[in-house]
Amino acid sequence: MAPSTPTGAVRRPTSVAQIAQTPPPSPGSPAVALAVLTACVFLVGTGEWVMVGLLPELAADLKQPIPAVGGLVTGYALVVTVAGPVVTVAMLRLPRRRALMALLVVFAAGNAGAALAGGVGALAVARMVTALTHSTAFATALVIAVSAAPAAHRGRAISVVAAGWNLATVLGTPLGTWVGGRYGWRTTFWGIAALSVLVLVAVAVLVRPVEPSQRPAPRAEVRALLGRGTARVLAVTVLAQAGLFTLYTYISPLLGDVSGFDADAVTLLLAAFGAGALLGNVLGGRLADRDPERALRATLLVLAAVLASFALSSHARWTAALTVLVLGLVSAALIPLLQERALAAAPGAPTLITAVTASAFNLGTAGGSALGGQALGSGSGLGGGGGGGMGLDDLAWLGGLVVAAAAVLAFKRPGTRSNP
Repeated sequence: MAPSTPTGAVRRPTSVAQIAQTPPPSPGSPAVALAVLTACVFLVGTGEWVMVGLLPELAADLKQPIPAVGGLVTGYALVVTVAGPVVTVAMLRLPRRRALMALLVVFAAGNAGAALAGGVGALAVARMVTALTHSTAFATALVIAVSAAPAAHRGRAISVVAAGWNLATVLGTPLGTWVGGRYGWRTTFWGIAALSVLVLVAVAVLVRPVEPSQRPAPRAEVRALLGRGTARVLAVTVLAQAGLFTLYTYISPLLGDVSGFDADAVTLLLAAFGAGALLGNVLGGRLADRDPERALRATLLVLAAVLASFALSSHARWTAALTVLVLGLVSAALIPLLQERALAAAPGAPTLITAVTASAFNLGTAGGSALGGQALGSGSGLGGGGGGGMGLDDLAWLGGLVVAAAAVLAFKRPGTRSNP
């Protein structure tokens, strides 16, 4: 579906332009500042997902079973989901750049603590400290970028910063896993900590955010978050992410057992997913600058169809490979669209709504992974659906149904509207 012609800020009372209750951005180097903010998100994403690749080394070095160290991944996601909004509210009174710098200090300390951990308990504490910064750092970086961007290009600013997340999966996590396998998992965490300090310096020197002329009190931001339109966007976010991760959590065994790819080919296909995601971020940002509500609905419908089609396309290698690429593109296009709609639903609480949206993404990830695992029937359905569980290819249409439910909800008119 072709997007409509661009509309100005006056005609878009429910757009991201509403959060710009600030003077125009000051002169400087916005491209460099945007790159620094993208690097922040890249580090946060790498800090979360690199643990998945390090699990074998961690289990061997700490003399623990894989499930014991695997619980660190689940614990991290739960802390992000619950603590993100709380930490954000606690930091609302700080200027945005100062808040981001404080979060980077804690993030660096948490990763240094992980590198020094002598056991699973100490590692868990260090990881939880790191998780406390996750949602708020992402939200603050994104809001700084949006507040400094021209009204007609705020969707693109969202997509550029959000691209840091995709770079974390395509580049950061594989690189961190390789470093951990070659030099030890502690080296990976030391590397993330060192890079965090470099980014901290870059934020201090190169980022000059536009601060609100009147900063709302935390209670005011919380009240601005409580509209029905906000709840609708968050519910759509949870359902869309859950539908995607119902399948994506198990995409490696699906491509191996059903499509017939070997391990090296699966790695290349996951890289193709990431490449498609980078393109999707650009596409989603442009759509968010034109007609975000219509684009969100259309993208959800396309994602539901692509997921469902994987039930058939996964049985032939060339169609499976093409579907993986398209899935990466479409799923990533949703991120700037959902972020733009969330900011539009709560223009009086930009940082808090962004942090809550990040928590919604994590909740959807956890829910989709759990749904996929439950559908497979305690692992007995792997590869063939025997023993009462679904087959891996069945997860495709199941995920498509969940995303279709998100699309139905997106077609409901927002419960609250702002006056032009």
